[in-house]
This record gives sequence, structure tokens and C-alpha cells, in this order.
Amino acid sequence: MAMIDEIRKARIEKVQKFKDKGINPYPAKSKRTNMANEILNDYEDFEGKDVTVSGRIMFFRELGKISFIKLKDMSGIIQLYLKKDNFSEESWNDLKLFDVGDFVDATGTVCKTKTGEISVEVKDLDILAKSIRPLPEKWAGIQDEDMRFRQRYLDFLVNPESKEKIEKRAKLLRYLREFLWSKGFIEIENPSLEVNPAGAQAEPFKTHINAYDMDLYLRICAGELWQKMSTIGGFERVFEIARAYRNEGVDAEHNPEFTMLEFYWAYATIEDNIKFHEELFSGMVKEVIGDYKFQYHGKTLDMTPPYRIARYNDLFIEHVNIDLDKYEDLEELKKVAIEKGVELEYGLGWSTTIDQIWKQKVRPNLFNPVFVIDYPYILTPLAKRVEGSNGKYVQMFQFVIDSMEMCRTYGELNDPIDQMERFKEQQETKEDGKDEENWAADYEFVEAMEYGMPPQSGSGLGIDRWVKVLTDAPSLRECIAYPIMKPEPK
Repeated sequence: MAMIDEIRKARIEKVQKFKDKGINPYPAKSKRTNMANEILNDYEDFEGKDVTVSGRIMFFRELGKISFIKLKDMSGIIQLYLKKDNFSEESWNDLKLFDVGDFVDATGTVCKTKTGEISVEVKDLDILAKSIRPLPEKWAGIQDEDMRFRQRYLDFLVNPESKEKIEKRAKLLRYLREFLWSKGFIEIENPSLEVNPAGAQAEPFKTHINAYDMDLYLRICAGELWQKMSTIGGFERVFEIARAYRNEGVDAEHNPEFTMLEFYWAYATIEDNIKFHEELFSGMVKEVIGDYKFQYHGKTLDMTPPYRIARYNDLFIEHVNIDLDKYEDLEELKKVAIEKGVELEYGLGWSTTIDQIWKQKVRPNLFNPVFVIDYPYILTPLAKRVEGSNGKYVQMFQFVIDSMEMCRTYGELNDPIDQMERFKEQQETKEDGKDEENWAADYEFVEAMEYGMPPQSGSGLGIDRWVKVLTDAPSLRECIAYPIMKPEPK
């Protein structure tokens, strides 16, 4: 810390020296004419021409009457070649006021050095922003992951892999929007503050609005019920890419603040949506990665379509030898699950018990992409029942990769009487304390359904998880530009 303080003091003195010379060390305007990669990629066109490049000094070496600088902008790194003959005595001496980390304008002629490196022979070097703190020389010098996420800007600056993950995330988001718009969908923004946080099994964040003196909740999904109400209002294809919030644990696959894509497609069936997702996912992988096959967690993940389709219950039979169709008594199911090594807390209801078996014993076996269809109706109160299943299963699928649920898609329930009964059943279970994370009932939504809601299929995708897969990241935090951190004690 003492060394940092000394460097800061010395650099602050340099700031004052710039000012004493009548130079603003933080001007508002740059004279940039070209990016680094423009020159590097088209040297023949730029050779001998005067340019101004702008960026951050990443390396500075003085060798008597010449100096070399590595200048970094968003496109790449270019070398600056400085000769004493090109500067006045005063200007040459002023180079001592510049440090690694400073932002500068460099004006000069494009050339190649004796070693053949494309460079700008600088005639004029102007300060754009004087850095006060030194950059880390090597990221290995900051091993603490907590510090790396706190100073994410430094992580992006010196660690190209971290920056690339965020660039791929942006590419993915652009692809999703363009794909959906090309299919006739329209993006409608929905409330992020809700009176009733419905649409998923999750613990919401609670807040308070002073103007109305009432409690509100941060949404736990990207406007599922609002989007369905939009279809009631005549919007047949709607979507939103949005932040959602769940007051739950943090691990490699979960973050309290996350990004979702949700869309609703009137008159489409669950079968239509399987084909739609296959086109969406395969195209997305090809756009972001450039190939259907890539390395993920030391294995080759093959996203070449078509993808496997498997029933939820069949996977239970395959991986844990439990046939859900044979169990009418919850306690009997719990007993068998515990014998199979499933850890269950006291007092769990049907939905959480089944979900725990799935998460502990079935899902971890799924690495290659698979559409999991026909879920038990108790897990999904907003989906239509599968015809011919005696009401036990609903029209729903999840797309799973490496045990992660990448999307959840329904044949949406549009019978308001059935919906009301399911909400009541869920609410009673919640009030009995058997399933604290059960779905919240939304009776205003049922009222809207009573005006008539078209048959439709809707889907929710976890953007952060897709970035994790496509960038081979160890956790979601690597895929979020600025993950939430506990404040450091000062």
C-alpha cells in the first residue's frame, strides 16, 4: 500500500506539472482519425500517411534518443515509435510526464520499424487522461477472485478472456433480438416492480414505495403474466429481454440478479416451439462460436441439430429407477427417494419433493443437449395438461445441457376456471408451509383470462447460463459484467 501511495503522489505531481505548462491533463476532445486495427489490417493503404491514434499506454520503454509505446484501443494494440529528432527539447523532456495507464492522442506517420513491425512514428503526443494509480503488470499478481470481480475494469483491461466473454454475451443478445424480430415478434417492456411476484417458484426481493405506502416486489421472471395479457390484448408474438431477481443462494449456476429472455407465441403448440428452439439454439451457437461443436468443461459439446427429446418420467426411470406414475402417496415416494440417496427436508410437498429428486439424481446425468418434455402438472400450474395422461402431466419442456436448465417452455394454460383451481391449490400448499417457494396466485391475471386468451406456447431462457456454456466459463459471475459483491470494510 505504501508503494501505491508513493506512486499516486508522484503522478499527482505530474498532473500539476501538466497544468503548470498550461496543458489540461483531462481534456474533453480527442483528435483520433483511425483505430489501431484499421492501420494494422490495411498497412499498404496507410503507409506514409499521417494519422492520429488514441488509447491507453500499456507499455513504455525509453532507449536514449528513441522510445517505444504500446497503445491499446478497443480494436487492438499498435506500436508508437518516438524519435528525439521529431520533438523539441522541451517536448522530448515532457515525455517523462507520461506513464503506463495514461490515455493519449498520438499523431504521426504510419511506417514499419527495422524489425518490420507496423508502427506510428509519432510527432506529437498529447495527454487525454492522466492515470493516478498504476496498472497491474500481470494479472497473476492479483490471484484473489473476490478482488478480480471488485475491480472488474482491471480484469477486462489485462485479461482478454474476461473481456471476450462479455463481447460474446453482447453478440448473443443481438442475435436473439434479431432472430425474434425476423420471426414477427415485438419486444414489450413489462413492470420490474410488482404487487404480486408470480410466474416462477422463487423467493422475491421485497421493497417499499413511499408514494403509495405499500410493499412491492422485484420481479422473479421477465413479465410472464404481463406478456400473456398482451396476447389477450391482441399482440400475438411478444418478447422481452430483461433483468429478473430472486432472493436465493449464489453458486456457479445461480445469481440473485440475472437476465432472461421470455417470449409468448399465440396459436403455436409445444411441438411448434420445440422446432423453433432448435432453430434458435443451433443458429445462436453457430453465430457466437462459429461451429456447432466446441469445448465445454473438458468435453466436446455437440450442438448439431436435431436434439434428443425425452419424457421427464422416462429420465427418472432411466437414471434413478423411480416411476412417478406408480406413486399416489407422497410419503411412499419420499421413502423410496431417501433410499436412493436423495436428501429431503422435513415437510416438503409433492412439487418440491419431485424437484429435489430431479435436481439431485436425474439432472446431473444430462450433459448432451436434450429437450425434456411432459412434466408432472404439480410442478407447473400455468401449463396445459397433456392429453391422454389423466391430467398427471403438462405440456412443458426444458432444454438441458450439462445438468443446467437452459430454458423452460409451456403449452400455456388458457382455461381461466382450471387456472383458478390450480392457483387455489398452490396457495393452500404455500399457506400450509409445505412449499414456501410455491407459485404465488394472481387473481387479476385470472380475471384477464376470463376475457379470452388465445392458445399459445411461451418460453423463458436464462441468458447468463447460455453465456456460461458458450464461453466455457466456470460460473455465472464470469458471464456478468459486474456481479453483485458485498462491500469491503473500509
